[in-house]
Amino acid sequence: MVLSDTTTIKTPSGPCVVLKDDNIILARGIPYAQASRFQQATPLPAWTEPRDCREPATTSPQLPSRLESVLGPISANRRIGEDCLNLSVVAPANAGHAPVMVWLHGGAFISGSGDLDCYAPVDLARDHGIVCVNVSYRLGVFGYLMIPGIAPANLGLLDQRAALQWIQANIASFGGDPGRVTAVGQSAGADSIVCLLASDDTEGLIHQAILMSPPLKEIRDRIPTIDLLAHQAAGLLTADPREMSTSELLDLQRAILMNPVRPQIMPFGPALGHHPLPGESELHSRLIGRLKNVPIMIGWTEHDGRPFARWMGPFRSLYNLPVVGRFLESLGTWWVTRSFFAWPSDAFRKQVEEDAGGSATSYQFKWYPEGNGLQANHCIDIPFVLGQPGAWRGAPMLMGPTKSDDEFGKLGRHMRLLYGGFIQGRRLKPGHLVVTKDFECSGSLWQ
Repeated sequence: MVLSDTTTIKTPSGPCVVLKDDNIILARGIPYAQASRFQQATPLPAWTEPRDCREPATTSPQLPSRLESVLGPISANRRIGEDCLNLSVVAPANAGHAPVMVWLHGGAFISGSGDLDCYAPVDLARDHGIVCVNVSYRLGVFGYLMIPGIAPANLGLLDQRAALQWIQANIASFGGDPGRVTAVGQSAGADSIVCLLASDDTEGLIHQAILMSPPLKEIRDRIPTIDLLAHQAAGLLTADPREMSTSELLDLQRAILMNPVRPQIMPFGPALGHHPLPGESELHSRLIGRLKNVPIMIGWTEHDGRPFARWMGPFRSLYNLPVVGRFLESLGTWWVTRSFFAWPSDAFRKQVEEDAGGSATSYQFKWYPEGNGLQANHCIDIPFVLGQPGAWRGAPMLMGPTKSDDEFGKLGRHMRLLYGGFIQGRRLKPGHLVVTKDFECSGSLWQ
């Protein structure tokens, strides 16, 4: 995506110099809040001079992604820094009262960024008339490590809440309707959305949600982990973390991850019972009270657990055995997929429908390039919704001897019709969808 013309968008926060062409407007790296290390985000004072919002945004400090073997190096060569509370906007040119999509990226709360090229929502903005906002937030030890007396829990979650509040105040300047906000998140991003829906002071910030591969089992599994991580960090620290360099804190995070206190997909993440989240006993009632009026679409992939089975699967020590190893790894993938993604997601859909009396539809994404051993693994549905084709070129999960660009393009168009229609406010019929290479988003899916 190459845009060369510029214009200035006047927002309540201040004027932003952005890129444009005849179809879309692109703003990158708009600050939505400010925060010192280990401090809660606070509103940023309005600026008066035009702010240059044309360059790639700063990314939260992070280690290489654990999923590079699946995604490829999607975060390579990006500028990192602790001043990373920013968001990017892709909007249709001349939009007015358009629906808004807010993207919360995945990465196990330790990697990723909203502004990555592979997450560019150009097609949704240009072809479906949606104002798209991609949010970056603090990760790992900077956003999700509680250090008693120094760092409270849930700083990254509070960053996300601050971004949603900024959107309410400013998105109309880009032609978006603050009363029609759909939060879309994958993996850690989907986990975040569920936590935001249960958080204090978030009512009215999210009007509907799409949850992609949410590891819902992790929300409760993290309850004992928060204190265990704090204890582990205390034993590793040799200096005041407020005075340590960014790289030293990343070394601390590396040491924590190399010696996990419990086998989890996401040891870092939002912690129940710590502001702004309720305790475990209150979580169900809080969610039920809000989900009645927040339509949900929730999806998972057929082999979501494959990247995690190597360190989570029940038979992982036997995967390298001749003959039976591959079978046991497939069994481990099945177990992780069902235990962490499919079963909890299906239960959540029923919870929305039966307990909250709300609207929910689920889908299972089964496509993958024939011959690719990664199969329909975690993240494989993202390229069918977000990112330009070149941004995903080289992703191992999309390679295969029989991969068809025509097949990929057709399925992408229909997935964006599904997502775009939902974000625009169309209601899906209740139930479960299965997405294969022959999937079509036809009128029969909608109420």
